[in-house]
Amino acid sequence: MEAIEITASLKEAILHAYGDRVGTFKLQSIDEATSKARQKVRSQLSKEQRLVIDRALVPFRVWLINRDPEAADRVKKRVPPPQDIETAVRAAEDYALASIAPDLTDEEKALLTGRLQNGRVETVEERNGIKRPPLKLSNRHVRTMACGFAVIFLGSGLAGVATEAGTLVTIMGAAIFVFGFRRWRSGNVTSNIPEVSVFRGGKISNEGKSQF
Repeated sequence: MEAIEITASLKEAILHAYGDRVGTFKLQSIDEATSKARQKVRSQLSKEQRLVIDRALVPFRVWLINRDPEAADRVKKRVPPPQDIETAVRAAEDYALASIAPDLTDEEKALLTGRLQNGRVETVEERNGIKRPPLKLSNRHVRTMACGFAVIFLGSGLAGVATEAGTLVTIMGAAIFVFGFRRWRSGNVTSNIPEVSVFRGGKISNEGKSQF
């Protein structure tokens, strides 16, 4: 198989798996089984065959960069492209190796081709649409963080009188704050309105307000 044909097959695999979606590639990590399959297929190919694949990956990488406006803009500014581009190129290399390897099981081929085919693409719109809930006291987790701050200040005051007690109170306050911060950051859905009932069709937002 010529380098041009390999490049074309890799482009087709991307378009078949992700269509026109452009953004950050989210691919599976390499596990032990995939690593062993990769070593096996490389041992089966000659130096010339590996060079053909290397030549095929060069225009494929350029094609990936040009598809992504952000990546293309970075390259124009002489900044390396995003790391996910390189990850996709390495997954494409595994895909190409599996396509020309003479002796691989179906399971090994699936492992090598699956990384490129079974990932997902997070678009710019999706990435920018991920927003954390605002810092409002109506959110119980924000109130938890505020209580943590208050306990920390209390511990600082006690430290002047009793060092051990002040230290313990400060640690407790920090723990309360961290707990509230992690809950707020994860955007857990909570309710501050006990009368909201799911049986009446009520919906609970991140701010604890009922929506009907």
